[in-house]
Amino acid sequence: MRLLNFNLENFRNVRSANLVFETDRVFLIGPNGQGKTNLLEAIGMSSNLRSFRKSGTEGLVRDECDQCRMFFRFADEKRNEREILLSFRPKGEKSLVVDGEKLSKLGDFLGEFPSVALSSRDFRLVRDGPSERRKWLDLLLSTASAEYFANLQLYHRALRERNALLKKGGRDRELDAFEQALIPSALLIQKMRIESLPKLSGLLAESYAALSAKQEEASLEYKPDLFLESEQEWSQRLVDERAKDRIMGNTRRGPHRDDFTFLADGRDARTFASEGQQRGLVLSLRLAEFFFIRQVRDQIPLILADDVLGELDDERKANFKGLLPSGAQVFASGTSFPSPDEANEWETFRVSSGTFLKS
Repeated sequence: MRLLNFNLENFRNVRSANLVFETDRVFLIGPNGQGKTNLLEAIGMSSNLRSFRKSGTEGLVRDECDQCRMFFRFADEKRNEREILLSFRPKGEKSLVVDGEKLSKLGDFLGEFPSVALSSRDFRLVRDGPSERRKWLDLLLSTASAEYFANLQLYHRALRERNALLKKGGRDRELDAFEQALIPSALLIQKMRIESLPKLSGLLAESYAALSAKQEEASLEYKPDLFLESEQEWSQRLVDERAKDRIMGNTRRGPHRDDFTFLADGRDARTFASEGQQRGLVLSLRLAEFFFIRQVRDQIPLILADDVLGELDDERKANFKGLLPSGAQVFASGTSFPSPDEANEWETFRVSSGTFLKS
């Protein structure tokens, strides 16, 4: 996938931008707070209609404007041109038109225009609680598989309904009905996570070894909250847990509590890895995400690197440059180029107060 043109109106501090990209290496350069990250954030919305910086659309529409509009023109792997028109309002109402057809379901769109965002904010994947890691994994697997996304939606719908019944003291027969809807989706979600995590772990290990000049090892370890192998086992466990779930007013066990752990040289990275190692781990995870999508969907995602090189030491910075896939279009940002001799290697836009001047 390659982004050819991008027109943007009323997004954060950007009033209007009409940009043409002619190469696979694009660099946004300028002081902090001028709009570099805003442009990368906007480009990333073409992948899953959400910001890689925050949840929801509050604050994305320029102050005192009633609507943001984005127009993207892509070329796919077969050099067919494709177009997206996305508009949304401050309270989040979205309109999406793809190749002239209005779409209303996210499942019809996910994975069509993939991108991978590398950001210093990714530290939270190592340091924060399980919810951030689950969110990342669910979005990746939903991008890779429509079946996963559909079952994830079914599972969370049944989970919400079961929790509502628990809170109001629903009867066993009512709970039986929602549990029968929940169980098949729970099994499939965990099955696909179990199948995917070793692949992601292997890709992470390769990227991290290259980034650390093969001096360190990294892996991922899946930690299911509750692992059961059949619908009968799930059904019995949910029945057994009902009394405690009623007291708590929610479903305490299941895939919605799953987690995975980063390991650096075989030890939990949250506790034992240095800050530099943690930076390398999350960067390697994003590269693993890139290669996973490329393998599963046979598409090459865009790479959005938000000042990520400024977070690395000189050795890892040099190694990262060699990791960038030759076939990927990369959009990077920074207050300066990664190294002085790279200025001629990038198609450069100088950024100031929400404007973008090609140099």
